[in-house]
Amino acid sequence: MVTHVVIFSWVDGVTSEQVARFRQALDQAALELEEVAVIRHGPDLRFRDGNGDYALVATFASRARWDAYQSHPVHKAFVRDFVTPLQASRVAIQF
Repeated sequence: MVTHVVIFSWVDGVTSEQVARFRQALDQAALELEEVAVIRHGPDLRFRDGNGDYALVATFASRARWDAYQSHPVHKAFVRDFVTPLQASRVAIQF
């Protein structure tokens, strides 16, 4: 089992509408990516200063499934079209 955690911080000026489109696109991508066993994601609740703006937690059955996800055209298109335009920084870990 591989758990993939990503925390995004947005560039200044990102709107709630952009985040809503990001969320919708991520939900759609998750439906198309059979490699993903479970995916959870959402905006920071702002309980503490200094947190990222958005988090994603995805679970994969194996390293091979995670590798396939990383190179999948749907994942690449999502990153290109919805992550890159909003992202100021990103931190990730797999465990």
